[in-house]
Amino acid sequence: MKKSNRKALLAILVIVVGVGFLICRGLSSTSVYYMTVAELKTSSLGQQLSRNQSVRVGGKVIENSIDYNQRELVLRFALRDESRPQQRIDAVYRGARPDAFKADIEALLEGTYDRGQNLFLAKTLLVKCPSKYESDLKQEDKP
Repeated sequence: MKKSNRKALLAILVIVVGVGFLICRGLSSTSVYYMTVAELKTSSLGQQLSRNQSVRVGGKVIENSIDYNQRELVLRFALRDESRPQQRIDAVYRGARPDAFKADIEALLEGTYDRGQNLFLAKTLLVKCPSKYESDLKQEDKP
């Protein structure tokens, strides 16, 4: 094999390894686990999460747990697991309260979980649209 071919092969190998490393690193830093409230509290995977590791958790907002400070934009509430209602976590979200946010609605949070305080610090809060919107759409589709 000629010396120039070896250099080209080595350069290609270095580029492929570098791109592979960047892809793996990017995926590991952006991948987030999704769990229910019960899984977060009781599963071995939930137990192994570090304080700084992002996770997504979904559950129903518990009635009479909502406290929103509009001046400071701090929303405090509790989530329960739909299949195991005795499992609950407290959550804090800093930002504007979504219009559809209310008791007994499904919410999806992304952030970090502090097991010692049973507190989820949400960076992102998404709520499922209420069923009243779905029924309105179905009625519009009818001739």
